[in-house]
Amino acid sequence: MSSEKMICFTDSRGNPLFSLPDSSFLRLEYDNGDCSCAFCRYHSEEQVEIDGRCKNIRQFAKQMEKNGICYRPMSETKRKGGRDVWQRRNMT
Repeated sequence: MSSEKMICFTDSRGNPLFSLPDSSFLRLEYDNGDCSCAFCRYHSEEQVEIDGRCKNIRQFAKQMEKNGICYRPMSETKRKGGRDVWQRRNMT
């Protein structure tokens, strides 16, 4: 049995969206087409550290929904064979 902690991301109503292993990256997709990534660390079932700032998971979801920002595991794009816009933008 693995002791790896999982971060369960939800929407603002608490409905589960996906889980991310502790110390993984989250992909943020903005309305204007830009993308970025954020480093995530597990704090508790309700708290996550995102790029060094502790956030309540549901409050984070509410903020993302309000700002029109989509988020998903960074590895999801890689599994589909895609190449992240964030990687391309930062390689130039």
